[in-house]
Amino acid sequence: MVMVWVDQFYPLASAPRDGVLVWSLLLWTIIGAFVLTGIAGIVIDRLVYRGFRQKNASPQVMMIASLGIALILRALVYLRFGAGKKMFEPDADWRVPSLRWDIPTTKLRFYLGDRSIDEGSTYTLNSCDAEGGERIVVEGSKPLFETYDLATNCVDQATTGYAYYKGAMPAVIFISVILLLILLNKTRLGRRMRAVADNPDLAASSGINVENVQMTSAFLSAGLSGMGGAIFAMTLRFTPETAFSLLLPSFAVIVLGTIGSIPGAIIGSLIVGFVRALSSPVLIGIGQPLGRSNYTALDGVMPYIFLIAILMIMPEGIGDAYEKWKVNRLRKRAEQVSAPSKKTGAVLAFLPTGMFGLHNMQQRKESRGQSMMIASVGAYVFHRISNFIGANSFSEGACSQTCQDNEGVSSNLELVTGRTDGTLVIADSPFTEANIDSPPSDVAPYLHESWAAEHLQSMNEKWYDLMSGELILLDIISTLGDIIWPALPLLVWLVAIVEGVYLLQGRDDDPLRPIISKFEDATSSTGTGFSGLTISMKQLGTHLDSIPKKVGPIIDSLTDNLRRPFSRGEVDRSGGDHLAIYGRESPKGSWIMFGVFMFILLLFLAWLPVAEQDGMRFIKVLQVSNVLVTLSIFALMAFSLNLHTGVTGMVNFGVIFFVGIGSIVVGILSAPSELHGYDWPVIPATIVAILVAALAGWMLAYPTARLRMDYFAIVTISLGEIVRVLLAGEPLLRAGSWGSSIGISRYTLPGESWWFCGSDVPNKAPLAGLDATLGTADDIIQRMEPSDCREAVDLSSPAVSIGDLMNLGEPAPYMLLLAVIGILSTIFVWWLLDTILASPWGRILRAIREDEEVAQHHGHDVLTHKAASLALGAAIAGFAGALWAWKLTGFQPNHMMPARSTFLVWAAFIVGGAANNRGMVVGAFIIVLMEFVFNVLVAGQGSSDLPLHTTAGHIDSLFEWLVVDSWEVVNIFLVLALLGWLTNRAGLREVGFAGAVTFTFTGLMMGQRSIDETFSGGLQADMAYVKVLLIGFLILFSLKFNPKGLLPEVPSRPDRPQAAEAGGEGGDSSE
Repeated sequence: MVMVWVDQFYPLASAPRDGVLVWSLLLWTIIGAFVLTGIAGIVIDRLVYRGFRQKNASPQVMMIASLGIALILRALVYLRFGAGKKMFEPDADWRVPSLRWDIPTTKLRFYLGDRSIDEGSTYTLNSCDAEGGERIVVEGSKPLFETYDLATNCVDQATTGYAYYKGAMPAVIFISVILLLILLNKTRLGRRMRAVADNPDLAASSGINVENVQMTSAFLSAGLSGMGGAIFAMTLRFTPETAFSLLLPSFAVIVLGTIGSIPGAIIGSLIVGFVRALSSPVLIGIGQPLGRSNYTALDGVMPYIFLIAILMIMPEGIGDAYEKWKVNRLRKRAEQVSAPSKKTGAVLAFLPTGMFGLHNMQQRKESRGQSMMIASVGAYVFHRISNFIGANSFSEGACSQTCQDNEGVSSNLELVTGRTDGTLVIADSPFTEANIDSPPSDVAPYLHESWAAEHLQSMNEKWYDLMSGELILLDIISTLGDIIWPALPLLVWLVAIVEGVYLLQGRDDDPLRPIISKFEDATSSTGTGFSGLTISMKQLGTHLDSIPKKVGPIIDSLTDNLRRPFSRGEVDRSGGDHLAIYGRESPKGSWIMFGVFMFILLLFLAWLPVAEQDGMRFIKVLQVSNVLVTLSIFALMAFSLNLHTGVTGMVNFGVIFFVGIGSIVVGILSAPSELHGYDWPVIPATIVAILVAALAGWMLAYPTARLRMDYFAIVTISLGEIVRVLLAGEPLLRAGSWGSSIGISRYTLPGESWWFCGSDVPNKAPLAGLDATLGTADDIIQRMEPSDCREAVDLSSPAVSIGDLMNLGEPAPYMLLLAVIGILSTIFVWWLLDTILASPWGRILRAIREDEEVAQHHGHDVLTHKAASLALGAAIAGFAGALWAWKLTGFQPNHMMPARSTFLVWAAFIVGGAANNRGMVVGAFIIVLMEFVFNVLVAGQGSSDLPLHTTAGHIDSLFEWLVVDSWEVVNIFLVLALLGWLTNRAGLREVGFAGAVTFTFTGLMMGQRSIDETFSGGLQADMAYVKVLLIGFLILFSLKFNPKGLLPEVPSRPDRPQAAEAGGEGGDSSE
């Protein structure tokens, strides 16, 4: 998206179509995406991951931090580029229909489900009769499958059109992955990267600069992701949500292929893509006979189902199984006594197979053989690519399909210029006055004509410069393609022949060793020339480092003097006052801080504004009730997550899986029977929902027992996605509507009838006139619905009584009753968990969290205890789902999106403090209040009469300043970087430098065009994504600066004996 608007890119990207591809745009886009996102990866690594590595953070902490980064990046892209769909086209000609491959195709068609044909009816197959030349007609039943390779006219060959822009994506991606494999396996940097990934401490002790390798790895990984995103954006209209939707499938690929295994990731990506593509037509064939046309929506969950099935068989993934197979193969080969035949190796070297290194593989020199094969195959691939580029470009003599369709035109360049001299001039530019935008508002009307002429001339000059560069690039590619093939394979074959001669002579030395030695000598002599420059740079660096060392102590002394009046001195930890010793980590200190946080949060809740209008008191009660219900839901979900992750140590990214089960079960069971429900009372339906969720948690423990915690996390979030998509595609999971609309609604709400109608529900008014005379008793006598009772006058009910008591002017909202239910349920679950976790079973769960093997050696059945923990947490989450369903009064699959549920619960868990239920309440309260505050800000942006309009205006002004005045922001970040350097604060220095680099880039590359096209209605921040941005920062800051949370875990600590008492007892015993 960045490259589309820069002035160096726009003139060719916006040029009229001519049917010829401009390859320099694609090349610079790929390189630009790789470099820019690579630099972003370095910035993120230095600002975030480096600090976690220095603290020896666990992989789970890194995973959660990456979640915060994903939320931040998602919000930034939404804020800067908007939520609209965009199509990335480096050149408009990529979309010309004629630019495609027409691939001859033989099709295989399966007929799934009922294949019978009605009596007297026929079915026309796609196959053709070889003799008659017509399609075959059958009676009775359809065949199980058929194959055909002719079009519907039974004459033309069946073909599949594959557009060039679609072929560019797999070509670029697979070439990039192969180059990455070569880098990791064939270079010194790759060996260093693998060593650091395997054991950073051992790599550091071996002399490897671990931080530099980590930074290089961050650059490469982020660059590959950005390059893949740039080429992927050519295939569809994308939004910022598109990239976020790929997050979970990416995790599935990584886990399926084994974390840390590039070959496994390649195989996993192919399997996931194949399963996704194949499942769509299969689901269509299965769904239509079953009356389930929406089964196509399930193609998104098929990879997750396949992932779970594979992990049950191979708990470490495909890559781990592949590595074990390789190790076993090498061991068996090492056990073989016989050596490979050198004569056979020589024959393979002399034959053309030598250029592919087969003789080295036969001699068990796989590394050299692979290198030779890579060189030969790579030369051929580059030759074919250069030929394809030459045929579909402006290179000399090239004539594309569009050129061939125009009679009298012999080349692509002639198609544009109309001349046959093969030259290009500025006058050949396709731009006219119609392509010029309107002049700026500050240009006087009498200057419009001259401005347009200058602007057109500038565009033509830029077009000419870019096209000149395109021609130079094409010449280079064509020349390299002609030189590399077949020169490089022949050279490799020559080396193979020499190696074959050495084999016959019985020599084991490398024929390339003399050449390599001379190259190393040349590079060492060159390095000697740069040694003086290196020494000078080191001396300069030493002088620069001496400045902060001199200034730092002065600043430190000033800070110490400022802090001294507020410091309380050293705490004597030998006494028994836990509050003074442990602070928030003592029982009393934790409760005190909980009270302080809750008091502050309740003040925020009371402050939360509403619009000044009639019924303002009722709206405030409704708002507070809504906040308390939402708080109860998220607190219960946080309790569940805390039990699984904080207490038992199972990283659960799928708490929404159990929440979804609770919502769906209680909704379907309590929905009316005539609307596809079961018409159960609310309490039995809730109990069944809790039991079903608990059963799901218990059953989840056993098949996932052998999984690592990060794999377990991916399995749980995959289960949540499966339930969400099933809710969208399975008709059995729909209730509350007459048609086939998605979702569940119109289910019974707990106590709603009593709340509005009282304990004795009145009947509706009898029917009047002829309807009353002819109708049945059921037609005449009907009980009032809660909505009828609410509108009724002079009807006594709890809602009316409480509304009068609170002076609301109307019956109290049902949300108030739901808030009471939610708060009481939360308090009860909290008390129940504290009681259980204070028991011996709670200590067993904590022991499992710390070390499973030690807990098992003490005689505890770890698997059973994990299953019980999962079941209890799932039951709590199931009840949270039921409460959520009652709050929504009807829900669709969107309420189970991870960004709206799981990620927010994790934010509450991290901010509040793991293994402390008080922290869960505080964290949930913070996240919920953020949601409602930003809802008020969103409304306040639209009208000056609404609350927080001024605050929203300040946020918009700050956002506008960041977007428009980039250079002022750069100056501020440079000042921060200078302060960090002077005070020797690495974190402040890196933040300042990263901010300066980021906004320097936006100032240079993101011009006024990007602002005008993105913010057509005015430059304004979307508060919904400002909230997501803050949640992401909240997760990162909590992990980085307060990893234990606001209310850390309070471990069990026995009272220590007083020193005096201990001394007295010792004296008595001596006597």
